[in-house]
This record gives sequence, C-alpha cells and structure tokens, in this order.
Amino acid sequence: MVQGVANSSQPKAKTSIIDSAPPSFGHFVIDKDRTDGYWVETFHFSQADLVPGIIASGLNSGHIEFLDNPIAAGRAAAATPAATDPALSPLNIWKKYQIGSFNSPVAVVACDITNNGLMDLIICHDYGPFMLDCFMDGGWISWLENPGRDKLALGPWKERKIGRWPAMHRMKVGYFTQKSFLEIVAASVVHGAHDKTTPIPIIRFQAPENVLLGTEWHRDIIDDQNFTIIHEITTKKFNGPNGLDSMLVSSREGTTWLYYEDSTWKRELISIGEPKEPRQSPNSESPGSGDHWGTGCADAGGLGGDQFAYIATLEPFHGTALCVYNKTGRGMKSAKWTRNILDIYGTPNQLLKTGDGPGHYIVCGDGEDEFLLSLFGSLDRDENGNAIQASPGPNPNKGIMYYKAIDIEKGLFAKWRIANESSARIAVGNFGGTGRLDVISIGYNVAQYYEEPKPVVTLHLNQFGSSIESIIEIPLSQRCGKRKECMPLIDIAHYAISVEIYPKGSKIALHHGEGIKVLYGSLTDKTTIRRPLGGAPFPTIAPVTSDTGILVADEKKGAIVLRIVPKGGAGEWPRAEDVPVKTTFTTREVGIDFPSLKFKKAEELWWGAAFKGVDFYNLSGFHFRFQDDKTHIAHLQFWTAGTNVDCGLHNHSGDIFQEIHICLSPGAHGGMSRLIADPNPSENKPPAKFKQQFEHVKMPRLYEHGGLWNRDSYGNPIRGPNNIISYPWHKWQAGSGPNIDIWLALEFNPGLDL
Repeated sequence: MVQGVANSSQPKAKTSIIDSAPPSFGHFVIDKDRTDGYWVETFHFSQADLVPGIIASGLNSGHIEFLDNPIAAGRAAAATPAATDPALSPLNIWKKYQIGSFNSPVAVVACDITNNGLMDLIICHDYGPFMLDCFMDGGWISWLENPGRDKLALGPWKERKIGRWPAMHRMKVGYFTQKSFLEIVAASVVHGAHDKTTPIPIIRFQAPENVLLGTEWHRDIIDDQNFTIIHEITTKKFNGPNGLDSMLVSSREGTTWLYYEDSTWKRELISIGEPKEPRQSPNSESPGSGDHWGTGCADAGGLGGDQFAYIATLEPFHGTALCVYNKTGRGMKSAKWTRNILDIYGTPNQLLKTGDGPGHYIVCGDGEDEFLLSLFGSLDRDENGNAIQASPGPNPNKGIMYYKAIDIEKGLFAKWRIANESSARIAVGNFGGTGRLDVISIGYNVAQYYEEPKPVVTLHLNQFGSSIESIIEIPLSQRCGKRKECMPLIDIAHYAISVEIYPKGSKIALHHGEGIKVLYGSLTDKTTIRRPLGGAPFPTIAPVTSDTGILVADEKKGAIVLRIVPKGGAGEWPRAEDVPVKTTFTTREVGIDFPSLKFKKAEELWWGAAFKGVDFYNLSGFHFRFQDDKTHIAHLQFWTAGTNVDCGLHNHSGDIFQEIHICLSPGAHGGMSRLIADPNPSENKPPAKFKQQFEHVKMPRLYEHGGLWNRDSYGNPIRGPNNIISYPWHKWQAGSGPNIDIWLALEFNPGLDL
C-alpha cells in the first residue's frame, strides 16, 4: 500500500522528498511447529557472529527457544566466522533449541552478562494469566547463562535470579546513568492485580560484582510517581552517539522521554497520545481490559541528518491509531511536537479502545526514515465478553506494514503491506548475511485473548527493488481552500475519474454526459442540492449526471467531488480482465514508483474463500482524507460481477461506514438487492435461503442508489453494537445479461459532518 502522497500542486519540502523503489520482502517460514507466540528477539549467539539468530517464546507454553541461523551455525562448525560458503543459506533449516522454560514469560533481552563474549538472556516471567489478574508473587526477572555452542544440545541453560515486581512486562539493557557497566531497566504493565491507577515503579537493576554467585541484583527506583499502564519502553541515544541511553516510555500518560542528566532522572512529555474520552473510566476492567488512552508503543526515526526528526506511535494500549509526531527545531529538549494520524486499524470492537486493538509493536528499522508496524489480527467478543476464536488466514488487521517518510513536515508517509500473517512482534537484523536489514516476525497466540490458529515464525528477506500491488491514500491539501485543485486517479471502463477540490461558493462546469459525486460539502443548481449522503433512501435511485451546465459549491464548506468523464462510447465487457484500466494517479514527483491498479479475483482476497470459481472481482483503490488533521472522508473501490452472480449477502456488522454504489456498466443487467425484513432478525445470521425475499433495484449506467442503512424516525442512521452503522442484509445481484456489471463503491466516514 502507498499512503500519504502529496497533491501535485503542493510545494515540496527540500529535506523531505525521498527517492526509493518500493520495498519487497521474501516470505519463508522458519518455525511452524508452535502452539503459541508472543516474543521474538534478534540474538547474536556470540559477539563474533556476523549474522544473528533469534529467540522466540510464548506465554502459554513457557518455552524460551533459540532458533539458530543456518549461516551462523555453518560458519561456527567450519570455525570460520567470516566464511562466504554459498551453501550457507538462511533458507536452510533453522535448528531449534529449547534453552529455558518458565511460567508465562513475557519480554526477553540479550546481554553479555558474564563478559565472556557469549550473549546471555534476560527474561521476565511468572506474569499470570492476564494483566489484571497477574501473579502478585510473580513478575520475576531471571537470566540464562550461555553455555557455548558445544553445549547447545545439552538442554536448558543455567538460570539465576535478578529481582521481581508483579506484572513485569518490559525490560531494556543499556548505559543509562554511566558508561562503565550495563544496567537493566524494567517496568510492569500495571502496578498489581486489578490496579490500573497506582503509578508503576520503573526499576533500574545493577549487576553484583560476581554475577555467577549473586542471588538478587541491587535495584533502585527511577520513577514511581508518573506512569500507569506501561506497554512499551524504547531505548535511544537521544543526546548523541556518545551520550547515555535514554528511553521513550509508552503509557496511559502518553509518550514520555525519560533520561538521566545532572545526577537525576528527568522527564519530557512528547504527547498525551490518544486523548481520554469523557465516557472512559480509569478503573474500568471490561470489556477486554477496560478503557485505554495514551500510547501503547513508540520509536524515533531520523531524516536529513536529524536522527530524531519524528516519533512514530501506536495509540492507545494495543492500539488502533498509527501516528507520527513531527517537531519544530532540532534535538529533543523542549521541542514542540505535532500529531499526525496516518491510519486507523481494527474492527468495531477494537475501535472501542478496550485493549483489544490489533496493533502491538512499532520499530524504526534502521533508525532512519522508515518504520514497521506489527498487526496481530481482528479480535471480537461475544455477548459475555469472551474473545471469539480468531480466524485463520489474512485480514486487513493482520500483517506487517512498512511506512517510509515522504514529507515529515506534512506528516506524509508511503505505506506498503510487506507481510500478511499475524505479527505479534518484529526482530530486525542481517539474517540473510547480505548486509541488508531483514525482518523476522512471530504470530500472536495468547490464551483467552487473541489466539492465532497456527502461529508461525517467518523470515522476510530484504529484496528491495521489485514493485508490489498498491492501494493509495490521498491527503487533500486543505479543507476546500482558495483555489481549485484537480488530481486524476484512474481511467476505467471508458471513464476518466478524478478528484477535484472547489473553494466556497465557486462555480463548477459540468459537461453533457459527465457524472459528478460529492465527497464533502455540497453542490447546487439552485433547484437541487447534491450532498454525499443526502439523497432519498433505498430503493430510490438517481443519476449522477446533470442537465445543468453550472453547479455551485457550498458557501460554508466548498466541495470535494469525484468527476466521472466518458472516454469513448459506453462500453460492456465479457470479463473483468477485458475492462480497460489505466492508473492516472502518479507519485513520481515524490520519488515513489506507483504500480498500476488492476482487478483481482474475490477468491484471492482475505475474505473471499466462499467465492472460489465465481466471476466476482475487486479493484481496491483510493482513500480520501484531509491533510491538516488526517480525518478520513471516504474509500473508493471498484467491483465486477458476471452473469447471475450473487455477490454475497452481508450487513456490515464488522464495519463502520455508510456506502453508496454507482453503476459504470450494466453488462449483466444487475443491481442492489435488499432482504425483506425477517420476522426473527439476527445481527449475525440471515434467514435460511428458502425464506429469503428481496427488494431488487436494477442500476442503470451512472446512477447511484439511496443509502441502505437503517434510520430512525428523524432519518438519522441507527447505530448498533460497537457503534457500527446498522444495515439490513443486502447484496449486489447480477442479472442474466451476457456481460459483466461494473460499479464503484464509496464508503463514507459516518463520524464526519459531510
């Protein structure tokens, strides 16, 4: 996916434009024999190893496992760490060693505790079944002593204790207060069982003089007054490469820079993150883990010589909002940060912000102008509040998203999906031995929460340079400013479609045969007012063309519109692959190669298994949103259906939008069908087929149908569970015509005053 491309009429920021081929990563499963998955960590077995292996673990099994990179293993066996034997490949078998076992281990970090050149491991464990039901006598931090490669096959590594605090959740190793010896910083997710409000102690541990004989390590409290519900700690050298390590703390209070200076710990608030809503309570414990706000994860990235030009965040805890903060000035101290929302992920349940969101981890890959986001999947709950079993296979809330800066000042980033599987966490390293940064991910499976049916560990080798199919998000330059702007999008089915922005009260010429659809604001010909969703409800249909040559934009809002211009005669086609499609939207000026959009079979999409062999296609295309505050306006996509194809009965119970369809070619003589009310309606299941009766409306060329959503007595849309827009069961039903139906769908943001 590519997102955040600036309008061609906008000035370019000199330090913000990149020149980059689309990213491409291979996909290779290196561990498929798993029952759970939570943590994955880059692990150099020895400091002399040039390529790392990984540590993988899960809370259910409790196993801590070392997956040995076959390149490193081969070089070690040959006693030549720098060997370049072509037979050594990361695609060979990664041998797995169980090196430890704990009750509910959470975080794992690597560190040479014994100073012998072998990397040891630090693990926090005895977490408990759930953050609010944590073990009050648990939260132990232990370390495992690396025995060397010659003893790898002998079983678990020797375990020693460091210290504890209930619900211990994240740890980092670094030089935080001095440069002579390594320190461990650790933080719990909550203060204790059923306690979301008492501040959590962030603890610094210092190793004893003899780490092999010490029982517990000396500890002191960094802060126990200012943080509740800490989900992540990220370490960076914010005071330069020769400075001390410091931290970004992601908590309910937001994103905070925590650092040691002048013999004291200091804090600077970057942002409050996702704001607290009036409906939310600090003590709530259900559904999920109760109400959440603030920040769940953060990392800092650089651009143009400024190593901390932006901070990427996931908000709130187990987040739904992917944000980037850009700052004025250089450096970190007293900087002013501006929040830009790049994307919102999640099902309606996840959007309630109760700790069920699909986003789990963010990492700035090489610390420069790109970052990666882990999405574990869609989590929904039944009427009793229990998590519903996760579905296998891809969906929009699973995978790894790759974001790359285009214009930091405007908060514009390119976006690609580089993996489709559930991702709990990401490890970055030179796993392929090529000098490039590769990616390893683990599927998310934690009991009684989100349980990916077949969690795997996957290696994604960096193969930059090949193009991938993309979806575009276009941030509009301003809310209908002082001049007209136009951006071509796509030529499809003999129509040229563009998006146009008109100032308040401006005149808009519409030529004979052209269609126009309002996305925001309104248009009028002095007798009729056109609005995005203002028409009469279904089964009413209306043309998007006009007999009037001049229309006038809204006096208060202006207008953002789709213009649909005929190119040649009205066409019909027997197959989706015969439909002429040309992507006219371009991203060349910002250095991104944008591949051509094309129709894909529904059966190839994440939701399309039921349509195997069915003549049903989709082309998913464009998102429209405001550039100033990134508010989503609408999503545009295209569909085709062959003769007599039933496109599937649905009621959008997992979506939050208001949709309109416009017919581009009625080759199968089809249209929209609405199920006549069932005497025993169900949100989750339509009546049996033999009981189904439909109200069907054929859709002529360049006609739209009225909104299908359910309305109250005032005409307002009815909201259902999890704030969804309530719809009757409906479908596109193709007719008996010899060719295919082609139509576009617009899914509008119901929370925006259009």
